[in-house]
Amino acid sequence: MSGAADGGDVSTHPASRVLPDLVAQLGRERQLVEYLLFKLMEAQLLLASDQASYVPFAMAEIESVLRRIREEEDHRTDLIAELAEDWGLDARELKLAYLTEHAPEPYRQALVEHRQTFMSLVDQVEKVTRENRKLATEGLSRVQDALSGLVADPSTYSPDGRVERLMTRPVTHDQVV
Repeated sequence: MSGAADGGDVSTHPASRVLPDLVAQLGRERQLVEYLLFKLMEAQLLLASDQASYVPFAMAEIESVLRRIREEEDHRTDLIAELAEDWGLDARELKLAYLTEHAPEPYRQALVEHRQTFMSLVDQVEKVTRENRKLATEGLSRVQDALSGLVADPSTYSPDGRVERLMTRPVTHDQVV
């Protein structure tokens, strides 16, 4: 069999009865990752608008989507094992990158599209997750600051940078004096 290194065809494996199921499975997983991204963006909107009381609901939905993704990954693992057996390979070799190079058409093109979309979705999920973490940290910091003003001794800095305790607590008025 000729390979990519000598300029030959890289499609070295015949069609398999498993390939249509695998392509469909990847489509289901792709939809779930898109849904996960949507749920992460929903959580981001809640965090950005200081709607902290709804964040636990959003997190529960995210956990539910992650559970469904794990279940679908298990099904994909089974399909990969069947395909590896059909092709006489170790299932660990059958990564999506390998499949995009070695699967026969029309499956190869569908696998290429899935791979490109997955790579884009993973980048987006990572970006939104980082932003959510930042927003959550900022929100927690605001809560801690507010609580420290309620329970800690008020303090300020002296001209030389030392912390000085105030004799009276600062007061906030909600009306014009």
